[in-house]
Amino acid sequence: MTTISYLLASVFLLSTALSANPQREQRHRKIHESMEKHKGLKFPYFAPSVHIGYQHPDKNQKCLAYYNEIKVAKTTKHTYFATIGFDVGYLGIQDHGSGPLAIFSVWDKGGGDNNQASVPEEDKTRVLYTNSKAKSSRFGGEGSGAKTMMPYAWEVGKTYAFLLRLTPLEKGTIYTAWIAEKGQPWQKIASYRTVVTKDRLSGFYSFVEDYRRDGHTGQKARLAYYPYQAVMTADGQWTAVTEGRGTIADDVLQNGHSGVKNGVFFSQSGAGTADYNTMPKRFSVEHDDKMLGSSTLPKN
Repeated sequence: MTTISYLLASVFLLSTALSANPQREQRHRKIHESMEKHKGLKFPYFAPSVHIGYQHPDKNQKCLAYYNEIKVAKTTKHTYFATIGFDVGYLGIQDHGSGPLAIFSVWDKGGGDNNQASVPEEDKTRVLYTNSKAKSSRFGGEGSGAKTMMPYAWEVGKTYAFLLRLTPLEKGTIYTAWIAEKGQPWQKIASYRTVVTKDRLSGFYSFVEDYRRDGHTGQKARLAYYPYQAVMTADGQWTAVTEGRGTIADDVLQNGHSGVKNGVFFSQSGAGTADYNTMPKRFSVEHDDKMLGSSTLPKN
């Protein structure tokens, strides 16, 4: 689709007002203004965020851990490849301006609706552990919470595994995340304690995000494969995830999508990517439950 077509599409979406949501309308207006500013570019000025929602094999079972793998095939600076998203946070790898890193974030009580400056101390997510190579801090902008950024020299073409565990407490919940190059030792990134008690994980997803959106970032393509994903139930058994649903951020751009290639899930966005509306929204893969054993995974 040409830049002019995107401009026309943005005008249509703005005029029809997808919902009476002032924040969404303001976001679309800013996108439209930026598209006008960058209309001389070959491709749209940024790549829209694309996601895969992983369907739990048995929704009646409590899940206490998520596992996912990622292999980045195409990247550019200022890209976030989130590998495990869940109801109160996300973790993954970034092609950061200061170098490659792993990142793990968990929201405060109130989630994405918070203004960082006004979060009561008793509602804040607490850092229990930070990897010695990493730095933990507070974040705001899209809600508020705690984040840990760890320098991590991930490479295009290599597969990396992520593990997230939930530990319910009488008052609060502990979330712990690890990363490892496939076949190499695990590294714990961080552990957090939230004030809300939860007895299970929910909302398993991944995404690819262009977080700079400066015109140049939209001229590059991003592509990530997710070779294997599984969930662990309360009895300690791992079950493979085989069904996914592709979505795109409610932005006016559509040059991003997810799907299945060579038997694994993938997400792609940016220059030269086929429009979301032309691609399947639901897809499935075949995975073996026995590929993952608890004995090979860290527990604390």
